[in-house]
Amino acid sequence: ALLQLLLGVNLIVMPPTQARSLRFVTLLYRHGDRSPVKTYPKDPYQEDEWPQGFGQLTKEGMQQHWELGQALRQRYQGFLNTSYHRQEVYVRSTDFDRTLMSAEANLAGLFPPNGMQRFNPNISWQPIPVHTVPIAEDRLLKFPLGPCPRYEQLQNETRQTPEYQNESIQNAQFLDMVANETGLTDVTLETVWNVYDTLFCE
Repeated sequence: ALLQLLLGVNLIVMPPTQARSLRFVTLLYRHGDRSPVKTYPKDPYQEDEWPQGFGQLTKEGMQQHWELGQALRQRYQGFLNTSYHRQEVYVRSTDFDRTLMSAEANLAGLFPPNGMQRFNPNISWQPIPVHTVPIAEDRLLKFPLGPCPRYEQLQNETRQTPEYQNESIQNAQFLDMVANETGLTDVTLETVWNVYDTLFCE
């Protein structure tokens, strides 16, 4: 799940340093820290342990993106306007809660309201549009792009190679241990990363 922030800025040609000028910036980044997307049977932290459930942006993830927005504000000081202008900024996100919320937190740090944009004196935030399309229609940011026969064929061919089979044999004891400790029934070289992802998020 990716999200994209397009600011009115372009770095295409690189003339000598003294002649360079910043004209356009494209930023592409992932969401902030999230809860696990799924877990394993023996995990003591099941979905009800997470305030918003699986796959959701955490407070730390919100803070990360707010700080990133502030850092971008400093980096492009003098290039970006001090206030949000819709003609200069376009934000696109995948249609996941965690990416949409990351974009919103980022924009809160990047464009704190000032002057006329402050609609409530008690809130240092302003709504800024974040655009998206349904996941099934996203051809820009959502990967992988649905079933691909050629990709599946290459994966199947890879599984038959001596290199892949040797790696499976060499790691069989480790994979068995992961299966035993997690309660999962089919742990392979391809699926073991799911356990790592869950543990990393926790």
